[in-house]
Amino acid sequence: MINCRVIVVIIALSQAVCLPTANVMAQGAKYSTYREAYSAGVVAVNAGNLAAAREPLEAAAKLAKTPREKMKAYEALMIPYRELQEIEPMQQAAEYVITNNDFATTRSLTRGSLLSFIHKRGKMDVAVEVYEARLKKSPDDRTVLFVLTEAYATYKKDPSRSALLAEKLGAVEKKAGIAQDIGSQAQLAQQYIKAGKLKDGAELYEKIAVLDPKLEAWHFKEAAAAWLKSGDKSKALTAAKKSEASAQPESRDALLTYFWHRGLADLFLDVGEPKLAIPHYEKAIAISKIDGYTKDSKAKLESAKAAANK
Repeated sequence: MINCRVIVVIIALSQAVCLPTANVMAQGAKYSTYREAYSAGVVAVNAGNLAAAREPLEAAAKLAKTPREKMKAYEALMIPYRELQEIEPMQQAAEYVITNNDFATTRSLTRGSLLSFIHKRGKMDVAVEVYEARLKKSPDDRTVLFVLTEAYATYKKDPSRSALLAEKLGAVEKKAGIAQDIGSQAQLAQQYIKAGKLKDGAELYEKIAVLDPKLEAWHFKEAAAAWLKSGDKSKALTAAKKSEASAQPESRDALLTYFWHRGLADLFLDVGEPKLAIPHYEKAIAISKIDGYTKDSKAKLESAKAAANK
């Protein structure tokens, strides 16, 4: 969890941060260097005086001499901007980070924080309308596409629109020679499935599964589930076996490991391979710390054993 009083931030937003010119000039008169302004902002944040932190940090953004300095200033500004009712300053800061940061994880976390902030302010519908208007003017705007993809997926509950925007984002990035992020591709696969495009979702999960050994097992499991839902038991079984044989089975945390074993067990049982399901039910039971999960998995294990003995 991020401590809002520690000036290590992972979010900010604006392709062109629009601080009021007169206000910024006044701030600049108080601070002669970026370091001076930024340090004053850090002191205010660490003291819990977020209102007082805005002025020096906005001055730091103005006085920044390098892209890294400007990035740090906008990241830091996300902390006091969280206290505001209006969403524009947070948008401006977050968009700057999303646009200019090279790390996919930071970009994704920044987007998530931005949209959560907008949602809590009750302004998601308005924000989406504005982003859509911006997209009409600049159809290849990567930042707008990136933000809208998640907005439609998580908050608007429109998987078809989310998938369409994610496809567009992928095409724009490919044209620009930018390597596509596996996390974004996994999200697209998920939206395909939610939109009823099961084959597209399954095929995309299989495509990205081989690109990351740490997520290979999970993505093949998701592919198998999509194939099964589409009615193709043969492809579901093949994908489930690939998940089982992956070099690094799901191991991110105990709960995800449970869901991986339980998911594979259910898949094997549903495609008519109860003997393959049994060891995964047993491992799921051994891992589970939740009584309801344990009880349900034990019941399914008994069903698998009964089916295997027929």
